[in-house]
Amino acid sequence: MSNTISAQQGLLSSPNWDNLWQRGVTPWDKGDISPALRELIEEKQFSLPEGRGLVPGCGKGYDVVYLANEKLHMTGMDLSATAIEHCKAKQASYNIPSTMVDYVVADFYNFEPPEGGYQLIYDYTFLCAFHPEYRPQWATRMSQLVTSGGFLITLMYPLGDHTDGPPFALSKEIYDQLLSENFTLIYYDKCKGHPSRDGKEMMGVWKRK
Repeated sequence: MSNTISAQQGLLSSPNWDNLWQRGVTPWDKGDISPALRELIEEKQFSLPEGRGLVPGCGKGYDVVYLANEKLHMTGMDLSATAIEHCKAKQASYNIPSTMVDYVVADFYNFEPPEGGYQLIYDYTFLCAFHPEYRPQWATRMSQLVTSGGFLITLMYPLGDHTDGPPFALSKEIYDQLLSENFTLIYYDKCKGHPSRDGKEMMGVWKRK
C-alpha cells in the first residue's frame, strides 16, 4: 500500500469533515487565530520567511490571513469545500489582496505543490486528526513540501496520553520521532492559548535541514 493511499485512509477513517462544517459541528474552531501563534510572531519575534506558505486543514482561514504579507504568499488548504467557501466569502472583509492569499480544496497528500515548494508550513489541529499509525506519512509529506532552510511551525495539540480521537494525543517525543531526521527543532516553549486548551499546547518551530 502506498504512503498516499494509506494516509488518505487514515483521514477518511476520521469524521466526514465537510459534513461537520455544513452542520456547524466544529468544536475545534475558536473563531480567531491562536494566541500562541500571535505570541510567536509578535512577542517572541519569529521572523516569517519570504516566499510561499501553507496552512493544511485551514478551516475558516484565520491563520492564513494572519500570516500573509507582501513577501509571504499564504495558501489555505482543506478537504472541506464548505470551509473553503467560507474563506473565500470572507476574503474581501479582511482587506487582504488576492496576490497574498489563496484557498484550495485539496488532499494534503495528493496535490501538486508550487515550484520551489514552501518556505513555511503551519500545522495546528491537523496532525492530531490522523490516527497514530498514519503519522509517518505526515512527516514524509512535510519533508517533501518544506524547502531546505524553510520552517514548519507546529502548535502541538492536544498534549496528553488519551487513546481515543480525533483529536489524537500528541507529545514532544512524538514530534521528535517524526521530524528529527529532516528537521532541526529551533524553538520549543510553553505558549499562550485558548482557555479550553490551557496546558494542552506547546509551540515548536522546526527548520528544514
